[in-house]
Amino acid sequence: MALKILVTGDIHIGKKSSSVKQDTDESATKSTWAKIVDYAIMNDVAVLALTGDVVDQDNRYFEAIGPLQTGFEKLKKAGIDVFMVSGNHDFDVLSQLVDSNSYENVHLLGKNGTWEMKTFAKNGEYIQFVGWSFPKRHFNEDPLMTFNIEGIDSSLTTIGLLHGDVDVPDSNYAPIDLNNFSNLPVNAWMLGHIHKPQILRAAEPLVYYPGSPHALSSKETGIHGPVLLTIHSTTSIEKIQIPLSPVRYETIAIDITDQITEADVRNKLTSTLYDDAKSRIMELEKVSFLIYDIHLVGQHSKIKELETWVKPIIDAYDQEIDATETRISVRKVVMNVRPKVDNLKELALESSPAGILANTIIALNNGETTDFSEKLLLQWKSIHSNIKQAPVYQPLNTSESFDLEENHNAEKYILNECNRILTELIEQQNQ
Repeated sequence: MALKILVTGDIHIGKKSSSVKQDTDESATKSTWAKIVDYAIMNDVAVLALTGDVVDQDNRYFEAIGPLQTGFEKLKKAGIDVFMVSGNHDFDVLSQLVDSNSYENVHLLGKNGTWEMKTFAKNGEYIQFVGWSFPKRHFNEDPLMTFNIEGIDSSLTTIGLLHGDVDVPDSNYAPIDLNNFSNLPVNAWMLGHIHKPQILRAAEPLVYYPGSPHALSSKETGIHGPVLLTIHSTTSIEKIQIPLSPVRYETIAIDITDQITEADVRNKLTSTLYDDAKSRIMELEKVSFLIYDIHLVGQHSKIKELETWVKPIIDAYDQEIDATETRISVRKVVMNVRPKVDNLKELALESSPAGILANTIIALNNGETTDFSEKLLLQWKSIHSNIKQAPVYQPLNTSESFDLEENHNAEKYILNECNRILTELIEQQNQ
């Protein structure tokens, strides 16, 4: 008889999804935690496995303890065990929660940065769980290098639970070498820390980031939900993602080249968004909020007016998809529109301001630079560095989510501004 294990992590109970226009409890991660518990109970799951960062941070303890305790109690009554490890956000919270409550069905593996194994048994079937938990908020060594568990029965399926950063050697969050997984007697590794679902190895062993079950920001696009493992044998592990996130983020490029008037542009945006949402209808059963970032592309002769035309869509657009409970909205519009200039190459030969801009636009579109763009890039780096070092941003500097802008992002910004300014110059010349 096959055993079912529901796996998730990075729930970050205490947080809410960003850019949700309605004030609703559904945008809070605790609502998805409740859905995960209910799914496990209703689908004959034997074990719920959690890969860390279940709670957002220690200052969310009082907000998280109620939903966690309720979930653990419901799982206990249903005869479902919980195996989990702590991550960098909840390294002390989970141990405090487990130590202060008697949960016979809840097992926190690897406290204080040590490896630990426990065997689960049900109806004559056995699974070994191994795990390691964060001993502190930052940990800059590969936990696999200290894997020292003896007595693993190779005839039984072994599932590893671990929170960390795979193939990021300089990470402060347990940098893990992907190659090290292959040297250990574990059939499947279920990981935490990365919010995007991804399979790093398909088998022998399976190495899988189930991702966050609740999408929290526009960086977390696509389907989100726990992963259901069905264990048939040590070499046969079936896996399927269960979409449960009430919020979904997507990025879409919309070409407005042939849209001349404001009405044309509006119709193009709303019809494209609705058609794209309808094409995903089979994936939206549990999604209440579908939030888009729009990248406008193509050519247009009135870029300045275009910015004014599309701005209201961010605050005002809110449309329900027919025969669903999913609402569409827009978080952001990015202007990647080029000026509609028939003689751009000829203009680039001039030494005028318009010529310098045209030459820079052509170069950046070809992956090249000019003296002008390189000067702008240096200014960008200097200003960005000063902003990053400002006291107000110091809390973000210690967060794994605050990354220095890469050169290509700066070049994209410079390109967009060159396009906008060139269009304004041409419009002024034509007046």
